[in-house]
Amino acid sequence: MNTDVWAVTQKSDADFYVEAVTPTGAGALTLANTVPARNGVGYQVTVTSDGADNGRTFTITGIGMNGQTLTEAITGPNTTTVTGSSYFAQVTGVSVDAATAGEITVGYGGNLALPATRIMHVYYEATATAGTITITRASDGAELFYIPTPSAADHTDSMMMPGGGIRTAFTPTDYAVVATTNLVALNLMCG
Repeated sequence: MNTDVWAVTQKSDADFYVEAVTPTGAGALTLANTVPARNGVGYQVTVTSDGADNGRTFTITGIGMNGQTLTEAITGPNTTTVTGSSYFAQVTGVSVDAATAGEITVGYGGNLALPATRIMHVYYEATATAGTITITRASDGAELFYIPTPSAADHTDSMMMPGGGIRTAFTPTDYAVVATTNLVALNLMCG
């Protein structure tokens, strides 16, 4: 095994960036944390509200998967959670355009994005409902990995991978998106 092998576990945290707050006006929100995972892994940003905040716009700034500054405007939720479409390796700011009706949190979840790396091993735990693991390269939409998971509470820890692993990208600014359905846990060994 190489010394540069690292693991990433797909997860979510609803109040990772901004902990529970009810803004009384427009402006920047206080960040609790900025980097959701190590080694350049990125996540989509989530905004949760217990009020009708679908008239609010939340502006997220940070560093995208290509290492460049990234800004995304997310329309607020209506007593639920909304998920942005961009992948942030780091969030450096969150602001709202006006006072919110409810208490909000800002976190991460949804799919995860892997930087240019090689996937060496996959471990998953499935639910009682059949699901999938799909890994797609962002630059060209190429499906790099697809596996249906069984319709039983099961797991795998011995999936055969090519000797050099599965390469997620060919340039340092490209990345791959990992999308899953009906999983309890997913862990990828990369290097």
